[in-house]
Formats: sequence, C-alpha cells, structure tokens
Amino acid sequence: MPDLGAIHENVRFDWAAADRLARELRSSAGVLTTQVGYRNTIAAQARQDWRGGFAEQFDGRMGICTGDAQRLATALLRAADQVDELARMARQEQDRREQARAWERRQRDEGNFEKFKEFFTGEHDTPPVPPPVEPPKFVITETACSTRNG
Repeated sequence: MPDLGAIHENVRFDWAAADRLARELRSSAGVLTTQVGYRNTIAAQARQDWRGGFAEQFDGRMGICTGDAQRLATALLRAADQVDELARMARQEQDRREQARAWERRQRDEGNFEKFKEFFTGEHDTPPVPPPVEPPKFVITETACSTRNG
C-alpha cells in the first residue's frame, strides 16, 4: 500500500477562531471607515471660521489621519481575506486527508480476493487523493503611517 503521508492526523486548525478573527478584522475596518467620515464632518465644522497657520496645520494633520486610517482599514480587510484563504486551504487539506483515510479503509476491507484479482489483472486501485496543497505565500506590504511635523 502506498505511503499517503500524514493522513492519520487531522489538520490542526481552529476554523471557529479563524472565522471570529476575520469577522473582528472586518468589523474593525468598518469602525475605522465610519470614524473617518464622522471625524472629517466634525473637522469641517470646526474649520469653517478658522484661518491662519494653525488652520493649515490642522488641515494637514487631518489629511494624515484620514490617509492613515484608510490604509489601516485596507490592511485589516486584506488580513481578513488572508485568514479566510488559510481556513479554506486548511479545510481542503482536511478533506484530502479524510479521502485518503476512506481509501485506505476500503483497501483493508476488500480482503485478499481483490488483492489476488489485482495481482493477475495488473489493475491496482490507486489512491484518489490529490497531492498536498501548496501553502499560500502572502505578500505583506508595509502600511506605514505618514510623518507628522510640528
């Protein structure tokens, strides 16, 4: 019987925790996005009658704050998608292992007659299991905050 690798172990992955993490990441991104709009509305009201150098500094800092929040929200959404992808791939691997175990059980249960028949016919039941899934290679892009002066 061919060696089917680590099929006798379940994939060590907590699907419920991954689901919760992805939900929390998306929720946090939503809160950030909502806060940006809310804070820009308040800033616009405060800025209506404000003139001078400090008003310009305020505008610059609000722009930095808005940009940073948007980049962070985007990074949180990207991380949530990556957690979902890892969970999907872990599920695929678990299914692959379960298929291999089922095939192995059928091989054991078929008995000697099938093995005798295979010997003479040359037909062997090969495992219907695809090769292991290649792990993803996520590229992490730096999400740096803007520089603040003054």
